[in-house]
Amino acid sequence: MLNRLRIGPKLLLAPGVVLALLLATAACAWFGMVRQNASMENLVQLRAARLQAVADVAGEARMAHANIYQLLAWINGSFAQARLDALTAQIRNRHGAVGTRLQHLARAAAADERALLAVSQEALASYRKAVQETIELAQVDQSIATNAMAKAERQFAALDMQLSQLAALEKSLSEAAYAGARQEFRLLGMTMAGLLALSVALSLAVSMLVRRALLRDIQSIGDGVRSLASGQLAPRPPAKGRDEIGDTARALDGSVAQLNGTIRAIRGAVQQIDLAAREIATGNMDLSARTELQASSLEETASAVDSLAAAVRSNAEHAREACQVAANANELAARGGAAVSDAVQTMEAIRASSRKIVEIIGVIDGIAFQTNILALNAAVEAARAGEQGRGFAVVAAEVRTLAQRSGTAAHEIKALINASVATIDRGAESVGEAGGSMGDIVASVRQVGSIIQRISDASAEQARGITEVNQAVGQIDDVTQQNAALVEQAAAAAASLQEQAAGLAQAVAVFELGDEASPQADTNLAAVDHGKTAPKGDRRTANSPMRARQGLAKWAADKRRAGQAEAPRHVHRL
Repeated sequence: MLNRLRIGPKLLLAPGVVLALLLATAACAWFGMVRQNASMENLVQLRAARLQAVADVAGEARMAHANIYQLLAWINGSFAQARLDALTAQIRNRHGAVGTRLQHLARAAAADERALLAVSQEALASYRKAVQETIELAQVDQSIATNAMAKAERQFAALDMQLSQLAALEKSLSEAAYAGARQEFRLLGMTMAGLLALSVALSLAVSMLVRRALLRDIQSIGDGVRSLASGQLAPRPPAKGRDEIGDTARALDGSVAQLNGTIRAIRGAVQQIDLAAREIATGNMDLSARTELQASSLEETASAVDSLAAAVRSNAEHAREACQVAANANELAARGGAAVSDAVQTMEAIRASSRKIVEIIGVIDGIAFQTNILALNAAVEAARAGEQGRGFAVVAAEVRTLAQRSGTAAHEIKALINASVATIDRGAESVGEAGGSMGDIVASVRQVGSIIQRISDASAEQARGITEVNQAVGQIDDVTQQNAALVEQAAAAAASLQEQAAGLAQAVAVFELGDEASPQADTNLAAVDHGKTAPKGDRRTANSPMRARQGLAKWAADKRRAGQAEAPRHVHRL
């Protein structure tokens, strides 16, 4: 659990435990003080008061009993009646006070106390009755009063015995309250001592645990730094702490692991660099021979490019002529399309006029129908008129005949015009289709013209490009001559690179990576140091130039990814 805490909470853990236990001790002490206060209040305000009240009741009862004997003596001595009445009233008052105090004690009494108080009240009642009888008899006969006083004495003895028992009970209850208070005080002392011992033990235990957790992580960091100083880069067990020290230890382990990978990559790269340098030196010789062959090939390429340029210029000229012919065809097709459009518009106008004529004939047909109806009505009216309307009936018959012939002619004209409209519609559709086909022809001609124009432009561009290629071939010839000189410089650089690889191998040999790959890496480094004596055929068989270049590229990519992903985080934590 301590491994998950940061340094701040760890350092505050022990004081926090002590503070919590201190608060618990203070709470326990306060609770004990409250209990002690309650016990003292019970002892002083209740038990002592009740014990004093019982003593006062017993003393008051004894004083009243003594006053009875005094009253008998005064009666026997023939004292004045006023003094006798005053003493009698005093006796009654004392008895009343005793009864009142017993009732007051019974209000807040325990079970045992209530039982004794009840018996005491009964004894007090019996005693007061006997005293009253004695006082009354004393007023009549002294000898009879003396005998009655013997009964009152027995009643007083019973009352005094009950009051004595009550006083003894109150005393025992007071002693029990005092013993309870002392027991609570001892318990409070033992509790405080236990809490103090627990506070000391827990604070020491927490302090030791925190010290152990901190020292373990710090010692782990020290061991890692010492191992790094001695060149030991072997992986170590990961730190368990989650605090700042554990983060530092993990950051150090990450840095060591990254350094381990870097050294491992450097060792492999050194071997690859040495082999690549040797292959570069060998390849430079081959490159020199191929450069001479390339120069002769460039001359042949230049003459072939000249012939190709002439052919491309001829193609460009033909393409321009074809483009002009396509432009003329495009213009003719556009004119044909305009003529077809005009024909379509004319057919639409004829179609509209025919529809209007049909509408007019429909109106004429309606007029003929209405005329026929009117002639029919006129004939009916003429028939009703008899002889007077015969001439009007003949005229109505003629009008009806003309109306029927007009309607028949209108129907025939309408049928003919409808047939003409249908024929015009079919002709308009045909002309429309011809117009659409002509539009497609115009678009196709335009597309052909555009394609020929692009061919012409491409041919011109090819001519310019071939001219530039011809110039570039000449430049390549010059560059080829310069490459021959650079090959010799590359051979010298390869030899220097080989020497630097050997020095780098010796520099990283001081680090121990602590894994199974170390013997093989040491063997590879020894091969780099003694590479000049190794057979050339064996070296080229083991590693080719392509493998060397692939190894270098892979190592560089891995280092870039590692540098972007891990290095900033380790550096930030350190």
